[in-house]
Parts: sequence; C-alpha cells; structure tokens
Amino acid sequence: MINSSEHYLLNVKVVTSATLTQITIKQNIMSDLVSDSRKMAFLKSCQDGIQTKCPSSLLKFLTYSLTTLSFYLACLATTQSLSLPQGPIFSIFLLVLLSLIAGAGLRALQIPPMLGMLIVGIALSNIPKVKDITVLDPKISSALKTVALMVILMKGGLSLDIMDIKRVGFAVIRLAFLPCFVEASVFAALSVFLLDLPWIWGFLLGFVIAAVTPAIIVPCLMELKRRKFKIEANNITTMLISASSFDDVLSISAFMVCLSSAFSSEKPLYRQIIQGPLEILLGIVIGAVFGLILCVLPPRFDGKVDSKTRLLLLVLLGLFSVFGMNYVEFSGSGPLSVIVMALTAIKGWKEDELVSKGVDSLWFIGEPLLFGLVGMDIQLHLITADLLWKSLIVIFVSLLFRLATAFTAVSWTGLSFKEKVFVSFSWIPKATVQAAIGSYALGVAVDQGADETVVSYCNVIVTVAVLVILISAPLGSILMYVTAPCLLERVEYETEHELCPATGNAASEEIDGV
Repeated sequence: MINSSEHYLLNVKVVTSATLTQITIKQNIMSDLVSDSRKMAFLKSCQDGIQTKCPSSLLKFLTYSLTTLSFYLACLATTQSLSLPQGPIFSIFLLVLLSLIAGAGLRALQIPPMLGMLIVGIALSNIPKVKDITVLDPKISSALKTVALMVILMKGGLSLDIMDIKRVGFAVIRLAFLPCFVEASVFAALSVFLLDLPWIWGFLLGFVIAAVTPAIIVPCLMELKRRKFKIEANNITTMLISASSFDDVLSISAFMVCLSSAFSSEKPLYRQIIQGPLEILLGIVIGAVFGLILCVLPPRFDGKVDSKTRLLLLVLLGLFSVFGMNYVEFSGSGPLSVIVMALTAIKGWKEDELVSKGVDSLWFIGEPLLFGLVGMDIQLHLITADLLWKSLIVIFVSLLFRLATAFTAVSWTGLSFKEKVFVSFSWIPKATVQAAIGSYALGVAVDQGADETVVSYCNVIVTVAVLVILISAPLGSILMYVTAPCLLERVEYETEHELCPATGNAASEEIDGV
C-alpha cells in the first residue's frame, strides 16, 4: 500500500508539474500576444498621429527627399568618382534636393514652387565657388530635360478630355486658340524689331511664351472654390482647366512646327516646305499607334488591370518617341506623339487612377529637375541691360494683347463683365511649358552641332522664357487671389448647417485667406 501510495503521489506531482508548466507557457504566450498587440497599437497610434498632425504635402516631400538621398548614397557607393563634387550624379542630386527644399518652402507660403526651383538652378550655375562643384555636361542636361518634357506632356495628355468641349461649348476653343495666336504673333513681331531675331525664331519664341500653365491655374481655382467663391456657376472652372490643357497642346504643336522649320534652313526647299506638316502627321500617327497598342496590351487577367505594366510601357514608349524622333531629325514629332499616345491610351482605358498617380509621382521629381536645369542654363553675365529692358517691353506689351484677347474670347458666354476680367487675369500665369520647351531648342542645337548664331538665338529664347516665368507666375496667381473678392461672388449660405452656430456666418476655416 505504501509503495502504491508513493507511486500515486509521484504521478500526481508529475501531472501537476506538467499542468503548471503548460499554464505558465500559455500565460507567457498570452503575455507576449498582449505585449505585441500593445506595441502594434502604439505604433499604429503614432502612425495615425503623424499622418493626422503632419500635412500630406510635408510627408510627401520627406518621402521623395529620402528617396533622392538614398539613390545618391547608392550611386556614391557604386560609382564613387561620378558621385563626388564636380561629378554629374552629385550635380543632379544637389540640384534636385535643393530644388525640392526651395519648392516646398514657397509652396508652404502659397507661392508657385517652380520659382524657387528656378532660383536654385540660377544660383548653382552663377555663384563662383558653387558652380565649380556643380558641373554638368550639356548633353546630359539636354537628355534630362527631354525626359522631364516627356513626363509633363504625358501628364497633359492623360488629363485632356475632348468631352469638355461639348460640355462647355465653343468658348473653350476660342479661349485656347485666340490668346495663344495673338500673343505669339505680337511677340514674334516685337522680337524681330527689338531682339533682332529672324521671323521664324520670333514665332518660335512667341509660341514658347504663349502657353499658360495649369500647374498654377488649377491650384488657384481649387483654393478659391474652397473659399466659397462662385467659379462653377457659369462653368468658369471647367472652361479654364479645359482651355489651359488645349492651349498647351496648341503652343507645343506650333512650337515644334517652327522648330523644324528653323533647323531645316540648310535643307532643300521642298524639304523645308513639307517638314512641318510631315512632323505633325508623323507625330499623330506614331502617337495613335502606340496609344492603340497600350489599349490592348497588357491584357486583363481575371478581369484585373495590370496598371504597373501599363505605366512602364507608357514611359518606355514615350522615351522611345522623343529620343527616337530626335535621332532621325524629326524633333517636332516626338513630343506631339507623346501627347497623342497618352490621350489615345486614356480613352481606351476609360480610367486608370494608378497610371495617373504614377505619372504624378514621376513629375514630383521631374518638376525640380526640369526647372532647376532650366535655371542652370541662365548665365547672368550674358544678360545685358539692353537685352533685359527690351525683353521686358516685349513681355508686357504682348501680355496686354493677351489680356484683351482673353476677355474677348469669353464674350457671349453668359459671364458678367467682372467674371470676364477674372478669366483674363487667370490667363496670365506661365511656367511649365516655358521650362519644358524653352530650352528644348538649345538642346537640339547642341545635339546637331549648330553654329554660334543659332546657339545665340537659343540662349535668347531661354533667357526670355525664364523672365516670363519669374514675372507671370507670381503676378498671375497674386491677381487671381487679390481680385477674386472684387470680381467674383461668394456662394450664398441658405441652410443652417452651413453657418457658424455662434455668428451665422460661413465657417471661418472655409474662407480664411492664404
């Protein structure tokens, strides 16, 4: 009995010990799970807090700045000498990073960010000790500007909507075409007499200057809409956004025709005559073919769209278009084919937000790269007082003609006199197209080994384009904000929930100034 009892007690102890061990293990596991869940909750609360308290624009800026820095460090580890001061990778990195910082600072002040990017480029190429460490080969600069041009043209093509003409009417056509052609013609005439440019180069410069920039107009309109101004009652928003996109396409197309004519002066007469129309036709055909290919490929798998492959093909075909057409000396066809390709593709896709967001992400880096490189093309010691005052006369006189033509173009649209004046002021800001194609002719001249006379014409175009950006971008945005309370009506608040309970006025956060 004693042995049996001892054996029984021993078994009880073993079972009890095993049970306690299992309980301890389960408690430890539960404790770890609780600890992990608390850590996850803490991390999630920190993430939510950062995303709530930090503006999305700041987080986006930090993300792309970190991406740029990481890319440079990776290049430094692999290429070494090319990434040190005076190397091309170092120059590009410094330009992009400083342009991002300058652009973010001005954007926070609600000033067009491209102004800061331009100033950074001008500073890097003109400050004595700084310009010695930011050395960039002209061919590399030209290639990078061509890539940035491809991105902005792709972005414009994806945003075009032919149906806007049907919704708004013939006013879009008038507003897109008339001010563009009038200002370009006036600019060309004044450039011939004041800037000593040949007529073809005068028109080339005129169409560089004639394009407005949706990159400034659209944010200004959205801000005014947020402040409860009546900008949609008479389709003002739709009219301005649609017309600005068509205006850019028109300016770029006309610029490419003039460019092909300017660089075909040494070719046979029959080639000079057919060069412009041939480049337009070739650009439309190539763009349409590539766009149709993108409508079919990649195919849908299980009803799902492969947006990443679409974006990749869109970018690669765009690069092939602009660089391939330059190689065969049809430089005007490439940019036009990119616009047509993007427009054809988006019509076939109906809608693809991921592709549009991908192109927007490319532009976030392409914008500081483009404006910074254009700023680096400016050599202050080459800008004489004579060129400066003559350029300012040409710019402001042409701008007056543009304002009058824009006012006339929106007549018979049901807009009041004040609203027409506001539309005219909205047609002042210029930046993106001027930066994109202002130095394009210089790049073509460098690639083709043009003589000094042609290069001097190209330098005048770059200088005037930068002056136009520095003047019109802040002037146009300031006039839109300052004159809106005088020229536009505010939305009437008729329901109680639209009023502040205490004052009966519109909620203050909705109408606060910039």
